[in-house]
Amino acid sequence: MLSHILEVDGFSSTLASTDDETLELAEATTVQAWILDCRAANQMAVTCGRLRQDPRTESLPVIALIAPDAQNQHIGLLKAGIDECFVRPTAPAKLLIYLRSRLGNPVRSEAGLSLSYGGIEMQIDTHHVRCKGEEILLGPIEFKLLRYMLENPEKVISREELIKIAWPRNVFVGPRTVDVHISRLRRCFRQFLHADVIRTVRLGGYALEDQSLARS
Repeated sequence: MLSHILEVDGFSSTLASTDDETLELAEATTVQAWILDCRAANQMAVTCGRLRQDPRTESLPVIALIAPDAQNQHIGLLKAGIDECFVRPTAPAKLLIYLRSRLGNPVRSEAGLSLSYGGIEMQIDTHHVRCKGEEILLGPIEFKLLRYMLENPEKVISREELIKIAWPRNVFVGPRTVDVHISRLRRCFRQFLHADVIRTVRLGGYALEDQSLARS
């Protein structure tokens, strides 16, 4: 839900489930801020401390979402160097206002809100997908899978990685379910491209590839 709210307002977001994944994001992408989802059982003060100690992330804003009765956790976050805490339930507008005050307004340019590769075009903010100019109707899971592939064209993406991107963490999803959704994507594009734009990599996963480029 929060990811959707951020994206509608022009911010892009990526989920990380562990401290190591969080720091890997700093290595692989351009991160502008961190939002920590604080629950009773997790140790987000430790995560905040690691972000403050890492040269790649020490200067970036760190924001925490905490429960109303989490006084001890709040104190731990303050000691770790948190920039701002929002107590649940909080209006999304407050978080967005804070992000804009620290980062400025997101750039809502055509390049920032659209992706394209191999005849496929995706308008992120309006959820429109076209193939060779023809509108393609996709469900929310297929849209998330395709978006990640368009963001990483020609990269071999494992099924496990796709599961993390497209499904909630509390839902069990097996590899076969991923295969079914990928098959749906293939069928959608094959009628316009007359080729499979998604390549299966044995024991690896899937890769979005423009076959016309591969032949040339």
